[in-house]
Amino acid sequence: MLKLGCENRTIFVSDPNTVMQIQRMKCSWTKVLCLGMIGMGVATLDLRAQEHPTLHPDAPAGIALWKNASTHATTQTAAASSATDLTEAQSDKSNKNLPSTAEDSEESSNEISYVPRIDGAVKAKFELSTYDGEFRFNVRNSRFGVSGNVSRRMTYRMQVDFNNEGKVSILDAYAGYQAGRWDVRLGQQQYHLSTDLDRGPSSNMFANRSFLAKYLTGYYGSELVDGKPTAFVRTLGSRDLGVMATYTLKKRIPLKFFFGIFNGSGINNPEWGRTVNFVGRVEIGQAVNDGWRVALAYYDGSAPMHDRVIENRGVYEQVPFKQKMKIGVAEMCYRAGFFFIEGEYARRYLENYSGKYQVLTASHIHTYYRFPMRPTCALNHIAPIVRWDVGNGMDYLNTVTKSVQTVSANRITAGVNFGFGKKFTRSEIRLNYEKYFLKNTPSDLAINKLYQEKFTIEVVAAF
Repeated sequence: MLKLGCENRTIFVSDPNTVMQIQRMKCSWTKVLCLGMIGMGVATLDLRAQEHPTLHPDAPAGIALWKNASTHATTQTAAASSATDLTEAQSDKSNKNLPSTAEDSEESSNEISYVPRIDGAVKAKFELSTYDGEFRFNVRNSRFGVSGNVSRRMTYRMQVDFNNEGKVSILDAYAGYQAGRWDVRLGQQQYHLSTDLDRGPSSNMFANRSFLAKYLTGYYGSELVDGKPTAFVRTLGSRDLGVMATYTLKKRIPLKFFFGIFNGSGINNPEWGRTVNFVGRVEIGQAVNDGWRVALAYYDGSAPMHDRVIENRGVYEQVPFKQKMKIGVAEMCYRAGFFFIEGEYARRYLENYSGKYQVLTASHIHTYYRFPMRPTCALNHIAPIVRWDVGNGMDYLNTVTKSVQTVSANRITAGVNFGFGKKFTRSEIRLNYEKYFLKNTPSDLAINKLYQEKFTIEVVAAF
């Protein structure tokens, strides 16, 4: 007979078959209960080993140490897989030109540095005129700039030149927004009409600018000084206030389109007006490392508002004058290893006092070959360099007659650049000699060094 107790009740079973079945059930439940208690003990030990591995230095590898290694490896694998998936997803969205979601922005924000990037350049030189033997020391540029990101897509750029021909000048001050293949910038910036026009002290290859870069955006006028008419020649430069949009196609043959709308009043001069200047540019190919690049650009607008002096019944009057300006540019460059060659042609139409267009043409071709030095050498490279440029109808202020004239000339610039850094034109000593071939000799050539042949030693330090 078997006695069972449950909830304060007692049951007596006398049948032998029933007693055997109940005894087997009790044995099975006892085994389950024992296994459960053992499992709970192992789980507790395992958790403590994960949270405090040092508490169990002798714990079996299968319980604690192997578990930690497995968990760590699994975590690393999952992180790598997640990063790979994120990169592939971003690549797919970039290729398909799809906007990124907020989740993508949050995940990718870790890959963007918000630390400002600082850059600068100092350009100092010694010039010797071989015409009369006079010389001078000169600091042409002293620039400092900062750029960076304020968000995943928004950028900024500021740059100041502390010695722009003896003046402090703000060069760049703009904010940009990047989305897919688009890059839009608003503020004071370069309008990318010409590659050589855009070059600054850290990217120019010669001590002095080409005719194209110096005269292409020039204009002239006159003003009253002490009651007398005095002529002047100025330049719009390579920067203006406005908005520039860029669209890039990274296909088999890369394409890049530029379109900008600007005041046309030059830098640091936000004038009100009813007209704007337009600029458009297209680039085919790229020559960052090796290859070809061809570009075409067009500029349509007016020179900055200025004055001219007219005579009315024997009395001089200073009246506003705005010259219409149209410019077309074509360029091509090729790079292969240490060899580089580039050519550019530009044509400018500038309205004169009589309402007709005065034409200026400028072109150049320059090339260099960089010879790398041994690692033990103080120099990184030596680059022989040569440029031939032509200017016809260049606006020129005669310092003797105080009047505006046009000059046409050819020039050959030859020299050698000694580089101290891996990047070309970043840290160099340049030796240049300029030889002029004037078609019409200015009357003030003896006192004006602009068209005199000269030898230049220049140091460029950029960071």
